Amino acid sequence: MTISNKLADSHKTVAVIGGGPAGMSCALWLKQLGLFPILIEKDQKLGGLQQASHFQNVWYLGLSGHTGYELADIFQQHMVAENLTILFASQLKGIIKAGEYFKIVTKSDEFTARSMVIATGQRIKGYEDIKSVPGSHDLLSSQRVCFNPGATPLLVDKLDRQVVGIVGGGDNGLVTAIRLANTAQHIHLFVRSQLRGFALNQQEILKLIEAGKVTLHQLATIDQFEVSQENISITFQDEKQQPNQVILDYICFRIGFAPNAKDIVQLLEQGKVGALELNQGGYIATDQFLRTSIPNIYAAGDVTNPRDPCVATAVAQGAIAARSVDEDLKNSN
Repeated sequence: MTISNKLADSHKTVAVIGGGPAGMSCALWLKQLGLFPILIEKDQKLGGLQQASHFQNVWYLGLSGHTGYELADIFQQHMVAENLTILFASQLKGIIKAGEYFKIVTKSDEFTARSMVIATGQRIKGYEDIKSVPGSHDLLSSQRVCFNPGATPLLVDKLDRQVVGIVGGGDNGLVTAIRLANTAQHIHLFVRSQLRGFALNQQEILKLIEAGKVTLHQLATIDQFEVSQENISITFQDEKQQPNQVILDYICFRIGFAPNAKDIVQLLEQGKVGALELNQGGYIATDQFLRTSIPNIYAAGDVTNPRDPCVATAVAQGAIAARSVDEDLKNSN
């Protein structure tokens, strides 16, 4: 179907790509500024990575105690209450330059917009990021593997008295080790370089190492996985460049995130819109007001690689991007 620009005035129509906290915040602000956002979300629900998080919120003001997916549902209820136009389960197929406008094409809809905000977030790094390691393919069929940091609270009781391996020395790896330390039999923490993350998390890990609950394998390079029904064996080299092997009951990969920017960059080039400038790691480069290298295209949230990626910064960036859209449209009249 073609969305009637019930919005009628394409000059005020803004395509918001991605329904995480940044995209939702942006769409909400755009409406309050008198514009007409159309939010395109590839999944059946809004919320982005929050839909996969079982951590209780202690960070975002005013909603203490809610899990990430509960927070996402609360946000979505707000969007629905505001009667915003949302295209759920909608795959973006084309972005075509049409004069000073953008023709937005999905599998079942198309419309014309004057501006566009990219809020596609980032993905959890998973199997595709370790598939070069021999034996990694067998991890796909194992019930002893977790790639999702948001599932950590569910593992506390499940891994009672088990030997657990955690790959990753950032905050997600450290928090997973801290959460599991009191119930697991022992934890092996594999870190490629140095411990990273908040100072408080690093201090807690050092205490657990001193208590004998965690073994830190620093400058670790994993050479092979061997997976059986009973356990997972890891062969690796540590800082001494000596081969080692540990037998694990369970393994958690906390190897970071990657931006969801590649597909939209390709669509922009194919539609002759332009080449979107990326920064280190493939994130979308913006100025302080979230304008990208292409006029009338903005980016907000984790896809821009903020120093502190989280719900709070995503919501704030959504608002900033909306204000920039509004200001630029006023100045173009």
